[in-house]
Amino acid sequence: MVSRAFSIASESDELCQPVHLLAALEEVQGPLSSALKRPAGRWLYPRAVPPSNLGGGMGYRGSQAVEAGGQFAESRSEVFGPGHLAVALIDQADPGVVRLLSDTKVDPATVRVNALQTLGAPEGLAQVPMPPLCPAGTHDRPALPVGELDAGVWAVLLWRQDHLPLRRLKRKSDWYALSNLEQRAAWVLAERRAVDDDQRYSLLRHHGDRVEALAHEARSDLVETSEQGRQRYPRSMPLVGNRRWSTWQRLVPSFMAGWPTWFSNRRSGLRDKYFRFVSVPAYRGQPVPSSVPDDRGQASA
Repeated sequence: MVSRAFSIASESDELCQPVHLLAALEEVQGPLSSALKRPAGRWLYPRAVPPSNLGGGMGYRGSQAVEAGGQFAESRSEVFGPGHLAVALIDQADPGVVRLLSDTKVDPATVRVNALQTLGAPEGLAQVPMPPLCPAGTHDRPALPVGELDAGVWAVLLWRQDHLPLRRLKRKSDWYALSNLEQRAAWVLAERRAVDDDQRYSLLRHHGDRVEALAHEARSDLVETSEQGRQRYPRSMPLVGNRRWSTWQRLVPSFMAGWPTWFSNRRSGLRDKYFRFVSVPAYRGQPVPSSVPDDRGQASA
């Protein structure tokens, strides 16, 4: 059921969302499928024939619906099935699901009643509680708009963006070190400010995107944007193993198999420390977050 939803989502190279989970339920034989089926045998949600292979990943709203369905089944001491997922999807009221059911003239209340009947549950059962969403700025959930970010922290991050040591970008390893340095700085500022997770990860996302854009503008030969990376490695592209790594694993004793990773991590750590040390002058005079907004709605330091 969930696997089929992944397949339906992959046909359009999308992450699995509640509408794809609903489309997968339409293929389950029984009263639930009858409630979702459109007249003249047409599909509620278009899909390719034959089905494609699994692909993509789970969207944050789809993950919430599956988790809610699982918790609903657990609360009834039952094995998670189509009925639990259908009730969770209706109670979640995802805008995509609501719009799809409205456009296709399918009554959500009828679907919920049919789902509860398959479970032997009363029709007036209370709504299924929804688990909390992942923080804004993580997975595929959009980050908070810049205007809603903590003004004090964002003002300091803007100052850092204006003082990036871009002249020190001589090789790709320098870019990796700078990226790690800025992500760490944003994390520390958010920790000191004691902001919530939505603020924390939104600050990280916006700051990371701007640092990436500035570094790419300065050294496009070294810094690849996230969009360029997605074009080079689409989500449906199969991953090819490293032949040298496979040969190493076959030939060396098992206790040595992790040595390359260990040495690579040590090298990356030393590189980051060196870059942070030589970049200290660029960040002298960094302001301290303040809660007092300036004329632009930002915080002044």
